[in-house]
Amino acid sequence: MRKPDIFDEIIQCLKTGEKTGADTSMNEETLRVFFNPIPPKAAARPQAQAAAPAQDIQGVPPAYAPDMPEWESLRTECAACMKCGLGRTRTNMVFADGNPHAELMFIGEGPGADEDATGVPFVGRAGELLSRMIAAMTFDRKTETCIANIVKCRPPGNRNPADDEAAACMPYLKRQIAMVNPKVIVLLGAVPLLYLFNLKGIMRLRGHWLDYNGIPVMPTYHPAFLLRNPPAKKDAWADLQAVMAVFGRKPAPRR
Repeated sequence: MRKPDIFDEIIQCLKTGEKTGADTSMNEETLRVFFNPIPPKAAARPQAQAAAPAQDIQGVPPAYAPDMPEWESLRTECAACMKCGLGRTRTNMVFADGNPHAELMFIGEGPGADEDATGVPFVGRAGELLSRMIAAMTFDRKTETCIANIVKCRPPGNRNPADDEAAACMPYLKRQIAMVNPKVIVLLGAVPLLYLFNLKGIMRLRGHWLDYNGIPVMPTYHPAFLLRNPPAKKDAWADLQAVMAVFGRKPAPRR
């Protein structure tokens, strides 16, 4: 008999509700979609492909909103922005993904290499996990969520944004939030917690509701952190369930 791996331990913890006290009812397939490890990519994306402009499969920019001229105007403004040094080193400005009319908004820290190459937030391994998390919440990423970051250009070496970089980009994000006007915001990790609320301590504050201009905000772990620390997924799932409850949604029952 094989030795149980960390995946088995997480599944068992979720099923019994240990430590979190949350309703952890999920069918087995959803559990596997959410918690299965995501393998590293076999090879880096060729540089020639990385320089391609951001387009989705329909040939339009991510989070395109022809019925929101102010949204498209802001996209154009961000694409021309050179207010900090990140503008000089980017391949693509990463504006947003999903639906600008969505009631659920996710905010991360900044683009990585894959995002810089495509112009779309959360498309690397962390993005794959975020997509799984959204699906487990019973939301559709493209039509029912809007995803943005604290900064819209990749910090070199995938480091966190510097204070001056975040300060230059935050007015754009705040305008995005005002336009989307979501019912709930989910903060992914310590960086958005710091720059939206001037708060530190994601491990202490995750799972606790905050308020941004009347919008309920749930801080939780960044998907990249969850990839490095799989046991933390059970806490992230408890946070996401609290968000689901606001929308009256429940995980699919176990079969």
